[in-house]
Amino acid sequence: MSIKLYWCRGKGRDDPGQQNFGDYLSPLIVEMASGKAVEYAPIHRADMMAIGSIMNREQKAKRFLVPRRLHVWGSGTDAPGRVYSSRHYYHAVRGRLTCEQIEDGVSREAVALGDPGLLADRWWSGRAKPAKRFTLGFIPHYVDRAADVVRHAESLPGVKVIDVYWPVEEVLKAIQECHFVISSSMHGLIVSDAFGVPNRRIAISHGRISDYKFVDYYSAFGIDEPACLVPEAFAGAGVKGIEELVGDYARPGLTAIQERLLAAFPAI
Repeated sequence: MSIKLYWCRGKGRDDPGQQNFGDYLSPLIVEMASGKAVEYAPIHRADMMAIGSIMNREQKAKRFLVPRRLHVWGSGTDAPGRVYSSRHYYHAVRGRLTCEQIEDGVSREAVALGDPGLLADRWWSGRAKPAKRFTLGFIPHYVDRAADVVRHAESLPGVKVIDVYWPVEEVLKAIQECHFVISSSMHGLIVSDAFGVPNRRIAISHGRISDYKFVDYYSAFGIDEPACLVPEAFAGAGVKGIEELVGDYARPGLTAIQERLLAAFPAI
């Protein structure tokens, strides 16, 4: 029996060339964690939701106007002031901010914290580990793909610009081929963390991407979000300055977060 999973399909619903890898990572990770087949379901028919800033969709989990309960495993918030129903089965959420927005509150001890994208290395397990080929992987969010700084990155030797619309496995392989990653895509950073690739966020399209979700993600590690780079800093540093731009890199408790996510996966 398959798991009916909701994830954000976006324009990829009709165009395979526009499937954002972070969203489409969700069915692969859920399939790995469950050992069951996974199929897409709209939120009103889904059993579960996992990767993505999709907690606000829980309000539409109804059948014939009757509220339904979902299994939530690692989903996250995208803005302050949200309130999410406590009727659902909360096994894991992305971070502390999401946890605090659940109606009536959820005990920190009762729910795992972390984005299931951190299990990308477990999904890759058994495949050959790619050799390092690039100094830097540059991963623009899909709203940033045409930005000047992306074109600048493409012109630099030793830099691999990674398209979030590539197939999931191709993105995961490309990230592992890099010594460092700079990304405006949150799941570019999360997958880099999963594979232990030092990384830092770059803010390109101000106001078009939620900053709140990044704070939520890093809260699972008990750390503040590292300060964002700006395009001018990247453009001025050159490839030789990448290590200094990334700065001190640490994701405390990563293995424990991964293990708790797996242990929290629901038996459905």
